[in-house]
Amino acid sequence: MSAERQVWLSWAPQLVGVLILAFLLISLNPVRFVGNGENLVVFSWFGGIQKEPLQPGGHLILPVVSETIPFDIKTQALTWKDGGDSYGPRIVALTRDGQEIGAEVTMQFVVADPPKVYETLGTEYVDRIAPIVRSVISSETSGFSAQDLYSTKRPVLQAQIRERVAGDLSQYGINVLDLLLRDVNFSKDFVAAIEAKTISENQLARKAYEIDQATQDAKTLISEAQAEAGRLGAKADALTKNPEYLRVVQSGVLGETLDTLINR
Repeated sequence: MSAERQVWLSWAPQLVGVLILAFLLISLNPVRFVGNGENLVVFSWFGGIQKEPLQPGGHLILPVVSETIPFDIKTQALTWKDGGDSYGPRIVALTRDGQEIGAEVTMQFVVADPPKVYETLGTEYVDRIAPIVRSVISSETSGFSAQDLYSTKRPVLQAQIRERVAGDLSQYGINVLDLLLRDVNFSKDFVAAIEAKTISENQLARKAYEIDQATQDAKTLISEAQAEAGRLGAKADALTKNPEYLRVVQSGVLGETLDTLINR
């Protein structure tokens, strides 16, 4: 046997081992690359779910006994509106007085703790949190009258829903950034009743203003008449008491002379 053959045979086991190892590395894929805006949750058949997710970059995992689950950690939006690209149709809820209202709803959120989300909600977490949001909206809306929401209390309702949804979802590892109610509408009968009531109230307010204005005008006329009566009374008193009364009467300039006598 030649020397070269002996060298090759001595290296053959090592070469076979390297080839087997390379095959295993390629087929089992122990390397994971995590992109920006993404985390990987690691589940091991021995240790369960790892508390810390894999951050963007390259990572080695134990093949066969471990698997990774990707989670989007960028800001996401969950929207309910009619038509278009949305999770579902606009949400309908009942007010305290039984009036039906509808609204477009958008919730912005981030997956803040992917392992907790995976453990409590799974990979289909959007389908798990959507009923929670709808339930909170229905519950909070029932605490307001339709008249309140038609006028000034809509921002209050939105704030209460946002606060409660944020509290409910935080326990699952989800942070709520914002929640908006848009294009809130009411039944046609309710809107017609509100408009009729508004018109009636405006007419009553106008009548009240006219009555008040007439009252003020009457008071002004009375005050002017009383003042004029006072001036005439003063002139009459001066004519009666002044010894030059007859001369004044004969003067032919009664008004001007009388004013002079009164001012003396």
